[in-house]
Amino acid sequence: MGKELKRVVITGIGAVTPIGMEQGEIVERLKTARTGIKPISIIDADPLPVRFAGEASYFKPEDFMDAKAIRRNDRFIQMCLAASELAIGDAGLEGERLKSAGVAIGVGLGGLNSIEHTAFDMLQGGARKVGPFFVPSILANLASGQVSIKYGIQGPNFAVSSACASGSQAIGQAFREIQAGRRDLWLAGGAEAPITGLSIAGFAAAKALSRRNDEPEQASRPFDTARDGFVLGEGSAVLVLESLESAQARGAKIYAEVIGFGMASDGYHITEPDPTGQGAFLAMQEAVADAGIDVAAIDYVNAHATSTPAGDKVEAVAMKRIFGSDSDVFVSSTKSLTGHLCGAAGAMEAVFCTLMLDRGFVAPTCNLDSPCPEFTFKAPRESDLDFEPKMAMNNSFGFGGINTSMLLAKHVS
Repeated sequence: MGKELKRVVITGIGAVTPIGMEQGEIVERLKTARTGIKPISIIDADPLPVRFAGEASYFKPEDFMDAKAIRRNDRFIQMCLAASELAIGDAGLEGERLKSAGVAIGVGLGGLNSIEHTAFDMLQGGARKVGPFFVPSILANLASGQVSIKYGIQGPNFAVSSACASGSQAIGQAFREIQAGRRDLWLAGGAEAPITGLSIAGFAAAKALSRRNDEPEQASRPFDTARDGFVLGEGSAVLVLESLESAQARGAKIYAEVIGFGMASDGYHITEPDPTGQGAFLAMQEAVADAGIDVAAIDYVNAHATSTPAGDKVEAVAMKRIFGSDSDVFVSSTKSLTGHLCGAAGAMEAVFCTLMLDRGFVAPTCNLDSPCPEFTFKAPRESDLDFEPKMAMNNSFGFGGINTSMLLAKHVS
């Protein structure tokens, strides 16, 4: 007989987001649909075709590290260190207990800001302008690596790089490790800092970004008929995942439980989703089967829905295959408030789902004025804020055709 799988719970939350860093502020912004998307201030965006984004403007690296650490780490690592510190503090972890933990951080693009600046410096002044910390500052795995180094963590640390599904896959892998009994404690999440000239120019050239420069707060509009592309966002989110036995033994606060995870590929195109929604459907189907639940038990979905014409439509089609055309499940996309955090998106939205389950509410989608024909689900409104979800699905899809789906539930002892 196989070993019984362990239950996995969330005992700590750390988030650096475009709508805040403190849990109360994030919850308030989610409830009132107050967007964090605005004109870009961290770089000179005037020459760019798109001049707005979801900046993590609440984040001040000097609040979490000294000047030397700031200079030596790209912004995505800085934000990951901050989110990890917040999560560890929230979970009440310290010292010896952390040593045996694992660290898994999803990163899609890595240190683009450092790459851009260093390439410019080298073009202007030659190879001597490239410093010894350039390479460590851009590597995706240095987010998890720097967290491990800071806290003396001796368990495994690794990066997951699966485009916009990276953060979700990192949490999913940690979930599996705890389930199997290989390790009781993980820090898992995602980090991304894609608001750079090169990134914006590249996504714009691919016709992926919204061009609403005159009304940035209305630019991210998932499932709306007037959507014209996604909005870049930045940030980091880290969850403390723990076996139920470990959490109970130390009297930890339990926010929610991770109960299922699914993955599948489109096998179709490098950037365009399979129009049938097959990969997304298979990932959601696997998550439901993994959790061993009836799909009717799911009462909220935080959709991947980035606000692109093709992507939102395909996800809606896939969800109808899972839930049926007349389902009363609530569906929203918090990317309408934060923009798309690329590799950090799945982790950030797992945090949002966790807070909704813990605090008892569902977040509306900002700018959903005229739902597209494929969207036949219940869209949360402010009048639904008293609805208390018991089970949430969190979808994340990425370039290359990777699809993930995660199921979280309100914890019941």
